[in-house]
Amino acid sequence: MGAPLLIKPPAGVVDPVQLAIIEFEKGVIPITVKRRGKFIKGAVV
Repeated sequence: MGAPLLIKPPAGVVDPVQLAIIEFEKGVIPITVKRRGKFIKGAVV
């Protein structure tokens, strides 16, 4: 889907879903949460 690889692909693996699973299992997928809107006071549930 156009995302760069974050790992060196193992020999013979060309399926993007399998590559994504390997990246996930190795914990190399960066996740950033961005939120827009008003500041909410109090506990976030």
